[in-house]
Parts: sequence; structure tokens; C-alpha cells
Amino acid sequence: MRFTKMHGAGNDFLIFDPGEVEDVDLPGLARGSCDRHFGVGADGILIPDSSDVADLKMVYLNSDGSASEMCGNGIRCLARYARDFEILDGDALTIETGADINKVMLHEDGSSRVDMGPPAFDTEVGIHGYEFLRVSMGNPHAVAFLEAEDDVETLDLRSIGPRVEEDPHFPGKTNVEFAFARGAHDIRMRIWERGAGETLASGSGSCAVAVAAIHQGLAESPVRVHLDGGVVEIAWDGDGGPVYMTGPAEYVCEGELLL
Repeated sequence: MRFTKMHGAGNDFLIFDPGEVEDVDLPGLARGSCDRHFGVGADGILIPDSSDVADLKMVYLNSDGSASEMCGNGIRCLARYARDFEILDGDALTIETGADINKVMLHEDGSSRVDMGPPAFDTEVGIHGYEFLRVSMGNPHAVAFLEAEDDVETLDLRSIGPRVEEDPHFPGKTNVEFAFARGAHDIRMRIWERGAGETLASGSGSCAVAVAAIHQGLAESPVRVHLDGGVVEIAWDGDGGPVYMTGPAEYVCEGELLL
């Protein structure tokens, strides 16, 4: 079974051609291939599929085998893969996800700008000693801003992350972000991803943090979000319009998975 491994700011994925995974148990494939000790290792798997409403459909599963409505770093990787492997022509693509149809504009260096659609805000909740703003970017996020950047760096994310992800306030579980606004246009964040655990980056999480900061008056568009694996730029006019995410998509390797 052939695969291509890519990453967006350290958020890594295994991409399989649909013909390679026909009649395959996808949740089982995700769990096995994404295991970093007994598999190739990745945060999730991506499959480019046909769509009746867009140029392409993105099938995405987390490393634990669960499906997710949206993956911001994944959609950039899939868009570059689709162009480079001649699945689609052109630099302007529409990709169907579990949340919406997203427009992607590819750049020559493989990076891209994605229309992530408008955010949706819910009420704040105080749990486990933190105040979280609930934000939807097509998938759920809980965003907490800390008082100092060092608080973000030293946070025991592997302890607090699962407790927030699985808290009863979030019936479908949630992605969890902790952030600090360095200034009007720079934010440092770390993420605990629903279904994947701590990852080096999250595209939808970066969007959620940026719009939460703008919404709360902590930042102004555009916002550079600094993650453990790199930087993405988020633009939002704050008036209910779409969120635009710009970031990299890089190749790691190609290989053959032996089942």
C-alpha cells in the first residue's frame, strides 16, 4: 500500500490514493499506520476522494481512527498533493470537507491560502481552573488565554488536555488550545487535538485562537500564530466574514506500507 507523508508546520499526515484503500478498514488503517512506534507515524490520514459538489473531497481520520469534520493543515497538504500528482489542474481548488466546501489558492512554493469559512462563537465556560471560549471552525475548539507566554510553555498539556477534551461541556469532545497574545499581530499557542493528542500544529486551531483573540480585543488581523512546528498567518475582518489561513505544506517521504 503506497503512501505519501506530508506535514503542515509539523502537523503530519499519511496520504493514500483511493485505489490503495478500497475496501480497507480506514479507522484500523489510521490507528496502525499512524502509530509512531509500530507504524509510519502521523497525526492522521488523508484520502483525496471524488465529490459531487467540489473539485475534491477530503477524507480525514485522526490517529485514533476517529473522523474529523475539518483539518486546516491537512487541507493544505491535500491541495498540494492533488495538484502535484495531477489529480486536479490549476492553483484554485474547492475541497469538500465534513464541515463545508473550502476554497484553496495554491502558491508556487506549495503553500496555500484557505478560505476556512466564518467562525461561530459560543459562551465561555470555566472548567479545570481555566476560562475557555468555545469557537467552531467547522470543528469544535476550546480556547484559553494565559497571562504569560511562559505559562503556555510550561503547561502540562498532556495532563490538562485530555480532561478538557472529554469534559461533559463538550458532548462531542473538543480541540483544546492554550495561548498568549504577544502583541497585536503575534500569538503563541499550543494544542491538544481531539483524537490525536498533543501535536506540533493545527490549522483550524490556529484559526480558532486568532479569531478568539480578535473577538476579545487581544489582537488585530492579520495574526501570526506561532506553534511548536512553525507559523501560520490568519486573517479575519471580525464582522462575521470568512477566516483566511495561509501556511506551508511540505513533503516528507514516500513509501510502501506492509499490512
